[in-house]
Amino acid sequence: MHNLTILPIRRLTLVFALCIFLAGALTSHARDIIVDDDCNLRDAIEAANENNEDGGCSAGGGPSDTIKLTRNVRQWGPLPEIESDILIIGNGHRVTFSDYTAFVVDDASLILANLHIRFDSVRTERLLEISDGKLTLDNTVFHDCTGVMRAEDSGIELRNNSVVCGHPQHVIKGWFGVYAPPLPPPPTCEALTGATVTLRPGSAAECQNVDAVGLGNQSLVDAGFIDAVDIWSFLGPGVDICFPQIGSLVFLDAATSPRAQSALQSYSSGGMTCAFVDRPGTVVLMPGQPSGATAPAAVERPAPATVSDPAVEGCPIRTTGHIYFRAEPSLDAERLDIVLRGSTVGAISRIWGWYQINFRGRTGWIGRKYVDNIGNC
Repeated sequence: MHNLTILPIRRLTLVFALCIFLAGALTSHARDIIVDDDCNLRDAIEAANENNEDGGCSAGGGPSDTIKLTRNVRQWGPLPEIESDILIIGNGHRVTFSDYTAFVVDDASLILANLHIRFDSVRTERLLEISDGKLTLDNTVFHDCTGVMRAEDSGIELRNNSVVCGHPQHVIKGWFGVYAPPLPPPPTCEALTGATVTLRPGSAAECQNVDAVGLGNQSLVDAGFIDAVDIWSFLGPGVDICFPQIGSLVFLDAATSPRAQSALQSYSSGGMTCAFVDRPGTVVLMPGQPSGATAPAAVERPAPATVSDPAVEGCPIRTTGHIYFRAEPSLDAERLDIVLRGSTVGAISRIWGWYQINFRGRTGWIGRKYVDNIGNC
């Protein structure tokens, strides 16, 4: 009788152990889904949502899959709703939409990292919808837009150099019901420690010192960078920067993600290392010697052009924001009118950071910051 009692218990124990083993074997694991020539972004999201192969995309594993872009993506129609936790790593590539809401997230988490979101025309309507979820933007930029995001019972996290249509971060967080007071004005170039930045007439650049963390380039940190300054906003005709030490200069271009690194033409002046900068980015002082003994000709302030430039004459350009139409190529010049966002006009000539155009029977200037070229001009 004793043996008859023990045997069923042993069998139940074996069955229970087998069930635990099978449950562990069937547990799903997150997987990488690669967007390439065989797998498009639409199918990749479906594969992650459903944990099944879709089109040329491998199956997701859940509960949090990673979609990796290996190329730029042209998205003609709306994407599927995101219904599972997904991380999309752009690797610096862009996703261009025709005229649709970029992403719709339903009861899930979406992380966009190292990605550029663009639109064929200026997107003034909703950019993204998220309900009962969370959005994280990590070094991700939304271009060609003035629209907003719609969020219900959701949260947002903004990391690194993420930008949404140029909206301040406190405005973006406000869409998600997160109160954040407006950020203080950015430090001016006069507030720099060590380096000095001189703005040329017509430039409205902002500057700040950058430490090893803010530099974000481990190779330069390991090589023993001496100092670094980040320069952004409207550079117009450019700025001159000088460090109070002798060394070589490296430029990290803000137009790329991650920032492209290149040597910056530099010269020695009174024991300082100086250079001319005409676009946003980070200027890094490294050990070494300036590349030139004297100031290069490019640093000499050019006189404004007064004749048409054949390279741009007649080229159509389109405004990406409401922009003042001025009598002269200067922020201090008289405002003649306002050219509305999305207007297409013909260029007459170009100098520094300005285009000369004819608008409503008048000839004047608009800044290049909010202008896109059209075609191959």
